[in-house]
Amino acid sequence: MNAAIAQIENNITKDGGEIVARDAKGMKRLAYEINKHARGCFHIMYFKIAPTAIEEIERLYRINEDVLRFVTVKYDSKREVKAWNELVVKTEKATEARAAAAAKAAAPKEEAAPVAATPAPEADAPKADA
Repeated sequence: MNAAIAQIENNITKDGGEIVARDAKGMKRLAYEINKHARGCFHIMYFKIAPTAIEEIERLYRINEDVLRFVTVKYDSKREVKAWNELVVKTEKATEARAAAAAKAAAPKEEAAPVAATPAPEADAPKADA
């Protein structure tokens, strides 16, 4: 799967595109079967590319047997571009949070050094008679 994603990213960048953010959603159940597949690996890529190159990118998606479905969304208006920028920031934060959580989980846990409980010595001083 990683090879297919790398190939798609390579196709985007070789046509002069820039991948701004990516989000691997992982394996999920599909709403309906596609080519007898009930599950699929979801990836979201936010990229900038010339409008003339989009047709070639979509053609390569259709040829790639690893890609079941794809959606290309073009943002034109200022409001759409603002929403796109917000999605990119949100995706980057989520990706960083997942990476930090994975690093924390993978880091070896430091165990505290065992501490021996030593009883306090009793005073064996002679008692004074009153």
